[in-house]
Amino acid sequence: MNRILLLGGSGILGSEVLRQLMLMGIEYVAPQSTELDVRDRDSLQTFARDFKPDWIINCTAWTNVDGAEKMFEAALGLNEGAVQNIAKVAKEIGSYVIHISTDYVFDGNSSNPYDENAQVNPLNNYGKSKLLGERALLEVLPTMAYVIRTSWLYGISGKNFVKSIATKAIRSESAQVIDDQIGSPTSARDLAIAITSILDNPPAVGIYNFSNKGRCSWYELARAIYEGVGVNPELVQAIRSPTVILKAKRPKYSLLSKKKWESTGLTEIPEWQSSLKSLLPEILTIIRASEKL
Repeated sequence: MNRILLLGGSGILGSEVLRQLMLMGIEYVAPQSTELDVRDRDSLQTFARDFKPDWIINCTAWTNVDGAEKMFEAALGLNEGAVQNIAKVAKEIGSYVIHISTDYVFDGNSSNPYDENAQVNPLNNYGKSKLLGERALLEVLPTMAYVIRTSWLYGISGKNFVKSIATKAIRSESAQVIDDQIGSPTSARDLAIAITSILDNPPAVGIYNFSNKGRCSWYELARAIYEGVGVNPELVQAIRSPTVILKAKRPKYSLLSKKKWESTGLTEIPEWQSSLKSLLPEILTIIRASEKL
């Protein structure tokens, strides 16, 4: 029987993993950050020793890409230091770990989807901190750890691109969106289903890519959101990335190859358009409730 320690259970992804664990009837505990600071190894060790999880699913992360340029040490604290703590505690108590990483470990100079063995070369501090976290985990726990790299994550909870653009669409506002960065949006629900599928049928340990199938630019994604809301997509205006002043560089191409995941025979990977269509009504309900629309 699986016992799960879920870290970061209130975030975009963690809330969906929590939902899946409840649907599956799996025994779990999901402490809030106020209850357990994963950067504090002693506290994590005490908590894990008491609960004795078979699996630790780590959805905690510093996700402020631009903020990491100015506050790199803080980003490292969550994206590397905390992951190292999790790895050491997991090794001590014999737990497997599933950890979430990012397409931003790549520089975007490829013209082909990145597989798990592709050369890493992050362009920004966020990507660097996530790569260091991957390495810390796999160095300490090479035979009991899974790293899942994903991209352009969105969901019902937290702040994310889809919610931001959907809010503009509901208000019938115009939006200027970058059209020269290519990747694939990922539904947090799809990723959560993928993560929990590992629990009962674990594939070989290591790094896996998981994002929804297909490719698009941020601009194309924004137009699809406007269409899904029922608002004229012509309100979305395409702009080039050099015209936007951001602290952190982003990869121009970060499409992930899913061939390795597909070879496991675990969950199927939906197309990004169908996943967006499926989850968007729930996102709109949340937005309208918060906006009182």
